[in-house]
Amino acid sequence: MSYEFEGNDCLPSINGGYLVIRFNGAEVGMVSVPSPIFADRHRDSINQNHDEFEDENGNTYDVFVSSSNVGVDWTVNVSNSDLEQEIENLVAVEYIANDY
Repeated sequence: MSYEFEGNDCLPSINGGYLVIRFNGAEVGMVSVPSPIFADRHRDSINQNHDEFEDENGNTYDVFVSSSNVGVDWTVNVSNSDLEQEIENLVAVEYIANDY
C-alpha cells in the first residue's frame, strides 16, 4: 500500500527549516527544508531537497521538498508491503521553519 502526502506554506523559508514526519504519533524522521536561492525570478529561486528512509515499522518514506521565493512545497510518499495498515490515518507531516 502506498499513500502520498502533500503540503505547502506560502512564506519563504528564509533560514531553512525541517519537516517532522510522525507514524502513529511517534517521530520517525526529520527532513531538511533548504533556504531559497535569492533571485528576482521564481524559477531562479528554487532550491530542492530529496531524501529517502525506512522506519522500524517497515514503512518506506520518499520525501521531496522544494523551497522558493514564494514558499515551500513538499511531497511525502509512504509505502508498506503490509496491505492491512491504513497509512493515511497513521502518518502526519509537520513543517517547522527556523527562526529568523
